Amino acid sequence: MKINDFCNMQELSSITRNWSKLTGLKVDITDTDGNVIATSMDSSQDAPDPGLSESETENPDSTYARTASVELKIRDEVVGTVTVTDPDETKADFSVVVPLIDSLLNGYVSNQYYVYANDKVLSRLSDGIKETNGLVKKVISSTNTLKGIQKRQKIVAINASIEAARVGQAGRGFAVVAEEVKKLSDASSEANDKIERVVTQIKDVVSTLSLDKDDKA
Repeated sequence: MKINDFCNMQELSSITRNWSKLTGLKVDITDTDGNVIATSMDSSQDAPDPGLSESETENPDSTYARTASVELKIRDEVVGTVTVTDPDETKADFSVVVPLIDSLLNGYVSNQYYVYANDKVLSRLSDGIKETNGLVKKVISSTNTLKGIQKRQKIVAINASIEAARVGQAGRGFAVVAEEVKKLSDASSEANDKIERVVTQIKDVVSTLSLDKDDKA
């Protein structure tokens, strides 16, 4: 996961610059590839001395330090590193300032990620609703086709019954067929009614979920 994919980098840089103005400390943010993606100081400003001795770097047993690093994480996955530097040797109390910048930047990055993630979920939900509406329309079309078939079945059954009655005993077999056609038509009608009820329920659910209330099936 790349922090650049979901985070507003201009706002992130602005936060680090404001922090630098308040504390006099330099803040660099690097991605997982080691690239600097935000910094609190312009390139024209003096960078910290690269030739710092080991004693001048962070020491877990010391209250003061020249540099300290914290990780930016999203759900336990590291997405970047924040490096705090004291370029002017102000002897800032890193035991205080580092946890604050850690909390500030991790809070901001987490908020940015969840806004991004929620937008993706809503986008997928919207796409799913549109697809469901399309399927509902297809089912309604198929249901209307079934209704037409049922009407024809009923007409065939009625005509067959009339013809069976007209020919009397010789038409008994025809009458049996007519009755079965009628039963089939009735069963199809019942099944069609159930389908319509289910489709109506689906439409109601989709309507409550839809982000666009004017998007009706």
